[in-house]
Amino acid sequence: MVRKFIDDDNAVNIELGYILNLLLVMIFMASFTGAFYVRAEHSSQQAMYTEFSELGSEIGRDITNMYITSANSPNNITIYMERDIPLTLGGKGYSIILKDATSESMASVNIEGGNYEVITILNSIDTNVNAKGLVYSGSGEMNIKMIKNNSGAWLWIE
Repeated sequence: MVRKFIDDDNAVNIELGYILNLLLVMIFMASFTGAFYVRAEHSSQQAMYTEFSELGSEIGRDITNMYITSANSPNNITIYMERDIPLTLGGKGYSIILKDATSESMASVNIEGGNYEVITILNSIDTNVNAKGLVYSGSGEMNIKMIKNNSGAWLWIE
């Protein structure tokens, strides 16, 4: 009976067996690697969202402190602040947008990058302040300027 299987020429040849084994190993390795990269991408997105939130809060704190200082000053005042910003957050570039307060919405710092946009509301900034600006992360630094005089108040980032 054993001799019958050894002499059987109808079996799969050796070369085709090697190719089938290689194909199975490739499918197994691809599924294993794919699952790892899906998990790594999810972690990167969580890190990006967290870092966007932290940076937005820090910038919002700085702008709020500048506004409160200028609002309590009876004189004309100019405040200038320079801060370093990371080139990437979560491994990707981003942009920081300062949006003006309108009758429907409050002033905000929006950080956009990848598939995320994190909005930090600036509760203390009212509609009397003209706020605007756009900064890209590739610059590595951000300048925040505020001017208050008799004709109004201006706040911008560059």
